[in-house]
Amino acid sequence: MRSLVLNRNESTCLLSSDFRSENPLTQTRTFHIQTRCATYPNRPKTLIKRIDNITIDIISARLKNVVSPLDIIKWLNNFEENEIKYAIDIASNLTVYTSYEIEEIINSSLNILFPKLEANDIIIINPIGNFGKSGSMVTYFFQKTDFHRKHNKKIIMLPTVQNFTAEADKNYSLVLLDDFVGSGNSIKTYFEDSIDSLKSNFKEILFVGVAGMKQGVELINPIFDRIEIPKSNIFKKAFSSEASYFGYRNYIQHREFCFKYGIKLTSPKVRKDKSEKFINALGYENSQALVSFSHGSPNNTLPIIWSNKNNWFPLIPRFFSDKISVSKEFRKSISYELSILKEFGSENLHNEFFTHQIKKGKRSFSSVSKIDFSIYAIIKLSRSGFTEINICQKLGILTKDYEQILEIGKQRGLFNQGNNLTLFGLEIYQDAKKCIKRKNRNFEYESADYFAVKETNYIPRIFNGKS
Repeated sequence: MRSLVLNRNESTCLLSSDFRSENPLTQTRTFHIQTRCATYPNRPKTLIKRIDNITIDIISARLKNVVSPLDIIKWLNNFEENEIKYAIDIASNLTVYTSYEIEEIINSSLNILFPKLEANDIIIINPIGNFGKSGSMVTYFFQKTDFHRKHNKKIIMLPTVQNFTAEADKNYSLVLLDDFVGSGNSIKTYFEDSIDSLKSNFKEILFVGVAGMKQGVELINPIFDRIEIPKSNIFKKAFSSEASYFGYRNYIQHREFCFKYGIKLTSPKVRKDKSEKFINALGYENSQALVSFSHGSPNNTLPIIWSNKNNWFPLIPRFFSDKISVSKEFRKSISYELSILKEFGSENLHNEFFTHQIKKGKRSFSSVSKIDFSIYAIIKLSRSGFTEINICQKLGILTKDYEQILEIGKQRGLFNQGNNLTLFGLEIYQDAKKCIKRKNRNFEYESADYFAVKETNYIPRIFNGKS
């Protein structure tokens, strides 16, 4: 058996493992996870779960590596030992859309809706929701599509159409854009409040979404001229008799499991008789969705996936505050790695990531600047497969800041004009990985007993002058 220190910051996780199998060719590793979390003081100080690494790999692959194995384990630690099987089933049936998939779906949908544009055709893109919500996030992905690059001169992006004025010689098509259709009520309300009175300004009013619930799509279908959501991305309620996530009509225990925690993670609706009804315990207005995106989860999805209420550790967060928390933890881990590189790194690493000079009297010290920190983090994240928007979320920076940091990285020869690592940048990255791995190796094989306070019985060799 061996023990691995996974995180040495506020939340310390000791991961020990041993092999248990009669057949050495099919050995699987069982993890014994012990966490002590100062970040969540109301939780038990010690939580222990047993799960094999094959299961973790399967869940991670199902979630398209949007969630790290350690975060999956932390999420599983929300539940009781005998409930882990239900949690694994829920995570294994969660559909996650990556940034690349979102871009491709939007691009494909718009090409279907607009196979050909005439000279006087203009497309108005209007994201549903306020700035920072899912609609405006999808607008970012839309701007990355080939459709936008090809027709950008015929596209007008408006946060609201209230003050829109149409020109007589133009044919305007209005496209409402959102990532997810849940109950459909918010989209219907938005249409009635902001669009309905202006319908005469547009040749047609369309809706483009990445995914949605069957009931919600059916609700909004009559109010649009056309709706474009891939049929394979329209889902039934997780605990409906029509669905088959957990086997034919074999969902009652899973529903009770999710509802048990859902009532703790959502606020009840108070009826006229002052009784409480937890209509959001299985997602907003009982949506029962099992859908998330790389940039966050809709509130229609089961709250056990995204909530952070009552010290709950989310699998894929929804709220901006959750993302800030994740960003803080990531920045701490980057600071820890840079401290190792500062102490044990090569000359090249010192030259690239410790450019800030500090003078104290006659002595001079090199330190990490904000740019050094950001460049190292971007290199690490990009090599792990994160996209631009995910990197910005992790670091808590704007897109324009990201682009400025990359420009400095290019000046140092770390990135090329395509924003990819150069051979020199790759060499620096590999050098850093080796250094960190070498210095962490001392921690990997320390047993949990190493960190315990040991009692020492001191017996003097001489007492009262006698040996």
